[in-house]
Amino acid sequence: MRITRIEVQELHIGLKKPFITALRRVDEVNDIIIKIHTDTAYIGYGEACAVTAITGTTNEDILRELQDELIPFLLGRELKEYRIFPQLHKLNACAETKACVDIALYDIFAKEASLSLHEYLGAKKSSLQTDLTISVNEPLIMKEESQKAIDLDFDILKIKLDANVGKNIQRLDAINSIIPSHIRLRLDPNQALNLEECLQMLSQINIKNIECIEQPFKADDIISMKTLKDKNIISVLADESLFTLQDAKILLDKDAMDFLNIKLMKCGGIFEALKISSLAKEYKKSCMIGSMLEGPISLLAAAHFGLSQDNITMADLDSPLYLKEHPLLEPFHLKKDTINLSSKPGLGIDDIMLGLQTFPVQ
Repeated sequence: MRITRIEVQELHIGLKKPFITALRRVDEVNDIIIKIHTDTAYIGYGEACAVTAITGTTNEDILRELQDELIPFLLGRELKEYRIFPQLHKLNACAETKACVDIALYDIFAKEASLSLHEYLGAKKSSLQTDLTISVNEPLIMKEESQKAIDLDFDILKIKLDANVGKNIQRLDAINSIIPSHIRLRLDPNQALNLEECLQMLSQINIKNIECIEQPFKADDIISMKTLKDKNIISVLADESLFTLQDAKILLDKDAMDFLNIKLMKCGGIFEALKISSLAKEYKKSCMIGSMLEGPISLLAAAHFGLSQDNITMADLDSPLYLKEHPLLEPFHLKKDTINLSSKPGLGIDDIMLGLQTFPVQ
């Protein structure tokens, strides 16, 4: 099986409402999607999400790298899994560009095996529970948004916070005033705090229902991460501190966190994500499968991957709920807070893509 042709196009999907964190505000998804043709009936689809505020990458970077590096490398190449992925990840390109191609290649290999992608990767189940993100805002608004999430039967809420410790305390007090006892919270300041501020905040809030705090400190502040982790006040989840397998090794060697947040767009796709998950298993650490408000193709890939690893115990894949109606959201089969994937081969989107005739642009 060889690659014969590659198509690239941008994907635009508006959001139902703005997505706001300490780092950015997003009003629509603008991603790059790729379609890899082979000399067989199998076609692979991939997607890249440029999150400039976190990775520094732009869509222009991804398009340039695809045209200059990856497409010349791919065209005419024989597809052997044991060979293509190590070669791909040695190329001089950003993680998002590699992830775009990586996802499409895994889509092809799963189809060749007549398996859904999660089955191809070894999954024994087809559904996973996700949290729902509450954007950082005024306390009353976050309280109202939390109530809406509970009304939608979400049991886990991811609460975005910022550098305003006093306001964060007010936000959490407001949310805790209305949530039932079974609701779990995941706090995410997105690097906005220092250790002193974080400890001050944690000392003044109810932490009984808090599952973890995600990346409270700057990505390179591993010392504060470990200090907080060692205090055993609350579980610590590493996000922006983790991009590569080497990053994971540093965090695990230093025992600086309780959980790792694996995101395909940060690490370069499924091939590298599998390595990080495997390394975490060696250290007896669990992981989250996360996302960065991506389009539906990369989110589907993340869900398929997340299902395949038994040490991935948390999922933050609620982005489909933020996207405006689109045919590519159908394969998530969302029921309340659970993503239910089908057994269709690969990512399971071929019928939808065929029906759209061209790459979907909204």
